[in-house]
Amino acid sequence: MKEYHVLSLSGGKDSTALAFFIRENMPEAHEQIEYVFCDTEHELPETYEYLDKIEVFLDKPIERLKPYKSFEHLHELHGYLPSITRRWCTVEMKTKPFRKHIYDKFLKNEEAPVNLYIGIRADEAHRASSDKSDGNYIKAVFPFVENGLNGRDINNILEKSGIGLPEYYKWSKRSGCYFCFFQSKITWINLYENHPDLFKRAMELETPRIKEGGFGWNMDISLEEMIKPENIKKQDLRKVEKIHKKETS
Repeated sequence: MKEYHVLSLSGGKDSTALAFFIRENMPEAHEQIEYVFCDTEHELPETYEYLDKIEVFLDKPIERLKPYKSFEHLHELHGYLPSITRRWCTVEMKTKPFRKHIYDKFLKNEEAPVNLYIGIRADEAHRASSDKSDGNYIKAVFPFVENGLNGRDINNILEKSGIGLPEYYKWSKRSGCYFCFFQSKITWINLYENHPDLFKRAMELETPRIKEGGFGWNMDISLEEMIKPENIKKQDLRKVEKIHKKETS
């Protein structure tokens, strides 16, 4: 029976390094593999640039999957911003479109099994311990775990391939939506300094919810308060202290 091979790219370093690892070490899988990207339509500009770069380096297209409803529409339907405890954005804008894509293109037409390649590293193998397969059709494959590759190896793969890291790594360590609630305060401030237009849009989404008595993107402080000079200074000082502590430890 025919098998399918799929890798969902996030625009981050691990999934990108996995694509290059597969090309160099798993030529048969690389020959057949399909790259997809679940586009929330609210990614950083650097992410889209990096995806274009990946296509050139791998000489393979990346299929961009769009959500069935926009974030703005979903936001109105739910009536509150997504949060750590209510992550409707991930489910609605990434998980559902991806699962439907696999079903429509592979399972519904030919019912062929799918090998889903996931960039979990060996140093975070506990994340791969849970069963990520889906019935008899989707089999989760963890090449980094199977080959004992960790963070340093991933960086070496990207450096050796010539593609390097995404540009946003200069000021952020996360791929994903520019208004992700998992972001630290310093990353929010870096967003404000690097993409003030995107920060403004995130603040426009947040302000009405806070006025209604709801929560904002960050549970501790509103974005409007966060960018006051005194609060930016606090985060800058904490960043300096963290770097100093790391260098002297």
